[in-house]
Amino acid sequence: MIAIEERGFSAYKSFMHAPNANYFSAELMVEELVRLGVRNVGIAPGSRSAPLAESFAGHPAVDAIIHPDERGLAYFMLGVARGSGRPAAIVTTSGTAATNLLPAIAEAHHAGIPLLALTADRPPELRDCGANQATDQVKLFGSFVKTFIELPPPDDCMDPGFVLSAVDEAVRAATTPPCGPVHVNCLFREPLAPIAQRYNRKQLVRALADWPTSGRPWTAAIARNNRADGGWDVDPIIKAISGQRQGIIVAGALAPEAAHEVAKLAERLQWPLLPDLQSGLRLGASAPPIVAHADLLLCSEAYRHDASSCALLQFGSALITRRFLDCSAVRGRPLRVWVDAAERRTDPSHGTAIRVVGDPTVIARALSEVVPKATESVRGQKWASASLRVERMLETRFQRGRTLTEPGLAWFLSRMIPADHAWFVGNSLPVRMAATFSSASGAFVRVFANRGLSGIDGQIATAAGVALGARRPLTALLGDLTLLHDLNSLGLIRRAGQPVVLVIVNNDGGGIFSLLPIAETSRHFERVFAAPHGLTFRHAAALFGIHYICPDSPEAFRRAWSEALRRGEAALIEVRTYRSQTAQLVRTLQRSASRID
Repeated sequence: MIAIEERGFSAYKSFMHAPNANYFSAELMVEELVRLGVRNVGIAPGSRSAPLAESFAGHPAVDAIIHPDERGLAYFMLGVARGSGRPAAIVTTSGTAATNLLPAIAEAHHAGIPLLALTADRPPELRDCGANQATDQVKLFGSFVKTFIELPPPDDCMDPGFVLSAVDEAVRAATTPPCGPVHVNCLFREPLAPIAQRYNRKQLVRALADWPTSGRPWTAAIARNNRADGGWDVDPIIKAISGQRQGIIVAGALAPEAAHEVAKLAERLQWPLLPDLQSGLRLGASAPPIVAHADLLLCSEAYRHDASSCALLQFGSALITRRFLDCSAVRGRPLRVWVDAAERRTDPSHGTAIRVVGDPTVIARALSEVVPKATESVRGQKWASASLRVERMLETRFQRGRTLTEPGLAWFLSRMIPADHAWFVGNSLPVRMAATFSSASGAFVRVFANRGLSGIDGQIATAAGVALGARRPLTALLGDLTLLHDLNSLGLIRRAGQPVVLVIVNNDGGGIFSLLPIAETSRHFERVFAAPHGLTFRHAAALFGIHYICPDSPEAFRRAWSEALRRGEAALIEVRTYRSQTAQLVRTLQRSASRID
């Protein structure tokens, strides 16, 4: 399970004075969630969910965020959970309100994020009879949730232990690796408002024994022991790699502690480490064994051959760059070992491998303790030296440039963002520009992205949630269609409690398609794929009271971004680019990198 912080606060006993059974049950749920570490809750206004909404809003330990769009709010809470590493919850009423959670829940499922969906529902007698706002919410999210729990309408016969243990099971399921979303469907009859109605409160309280004053959860869950001395057998991995003189390490999406251990292992083995943007090792990585510009080096036939003909040790999955995916998928290499916490299949290449299901932190640390320390590697130095030459090539190109480009924008941001900030990178073209062209000379910065399903929806909401959850200022690099898709989530930016700077690349449509073969073959490319919209975003920023800047040069962009940070409040920086020029520049830089020896 995710480690839940023990706060030792006094129990909040509002349920002792609940006006009716609905509120007694809802207050129990809220108190138990707080005892289990849930602090951030999103509430979308609705009538059927009133007992839950009122109870959460009244609890002193809960930070409640109110937003009318359930889809955007769900992404916001996903961002909070991602940024904080703790479970977050969202409350909705019934009907379409509940169905709007599906995109964020699907992302949470694929990304392993502990998100609790608490949906209100009609009682059984109002199902399948034409009642207003009633639909089938039983297992509404199918296989996207780890657990579905339905709580019947509260009454005097309800065992409060059933309610509390259901909450315990929901949080346990959400936070036990692999983490993921959980759905709790809560049925309520009238009265939905906090109106006094007789119920057997004394009997229900007696059934709670000492729980009201204990401050402890009803059920204590013990996490399994994942320490290296607690049963992990790394001998098969040691035996497999001990005979390999040459190898590479590929780092996918990793937690910060896992990234640290993987880097230590790479240094001990003296194998080049190819870092994905989400690994925590890509930025600020200018020294071996980390090869910051491995993505561009793999444009070279020589480096592709070298990476494909040696042993591969991979930690984590969800690789962003296609060249890393192709490298990982090579058949016929002497050895492939893949370490990932996910128990489900995460290898789209279906390649042969030694598959290790376990915590990359623990496995990398265990390996570092037993593998012999290698001497300095000429091969590793060659990779690192070539990566440094790519860095200099990019620096020369972007520092001398007078126009803002999408590769240059990613490069500038990666050098400018300080270590105590966070960087959220939007899907489609921005995340690929950041993965490929980020500098290795900036600070180590935590990078966040919704790569579970890689959709462009909910990106603004998620970025704002990450800022709140991580408790640090955040810069988000997003595309124009991403902004249009999530426009009303601009209202959540001010709820982040931290300065959020949105850098919006406006290339008037779907820029990524200009880099794909469809751009050369489609007869209807501009209308069907590029989908130009002809809009700018000054008035959208004004509508939500967000400071707006539209710089027209690299120097103006640096000034605008620095000014936004100095102001310490929300800002939207719109950078206008041209799709065809971006595609041409990307190909030019890839050709230049492919010629580096």
